[in-house]
Amino acid sequence: MGKVYGILGWMNFFSFTETKEKIFSYLPWFILKNKKWDIIKLKNWKQHNSHFIIQINNIIDRSLASTWTNTDIFIDKNQLPKLYPDEYYWNDIIKCKVFNTTSKYLGRVINLISNKYNDILLIHNELKKNNIKKIMIPFINKKIVKNIDIQNKIIIVKWN
Repeated sequence: MGKVYGILGWMNFFSFTETKEKIFSYLPWFILKNKKWDIIKLKNWKQHNSHFIIQINNIIDRSLASTWTNTDIFIDKNQLPKLYPDEYYWNDIIKCKVFNTTSKYLGRVINLISNKYNDILLIHNELKKNNIKKIMIPFINKKIVKNIDIQNKIIIVKWN
C-alpha cells in the first residue's frame, strides 16, 4: 500500500495483477505487521488515475492510515485461477536456476520485467567474477525459453 490519500483514511494502492482490477476479487488480503499476520477487510476502493485508492475497515483518518503505508499485501495462492499447461505465475519462476542448452549455469531469476512486446527474465549470477552479473533474457516460450521445471526450480534457455 502506498501513501495516504486525503484525510478520511484512504490510501494509494498499486496492483501488480495482469488485469489491475482483478486484485479486488482475491479477497481476503493479508498483511504481515509486527511479525504477525492480519487480515485486511476492505471497505471501499476506487480507480484513481493509473492506480487505485482504498479504504480499510476501521481506518477512519489520515493518522491511522499512515501506519499501514509502505506495506505489501498478500493473498492465499489457492485464490488464483488454475493455469493451463505452459503457463506460470511470476512468483513460481523467481528463484529458478537458469541453464543454457549446453548446461552452462547462467544464474537465478531475481525478477521479471513486463514490456509491450514480451516479458523479460532478470537473472543474477552470483558466481561470475567479471562485471556481468545480471543478464536479461526475453521470455519467449519455445524459442528462447526451452523448458521450465517449476517442481525442481530449473529453466533451460537458448542463450550463450
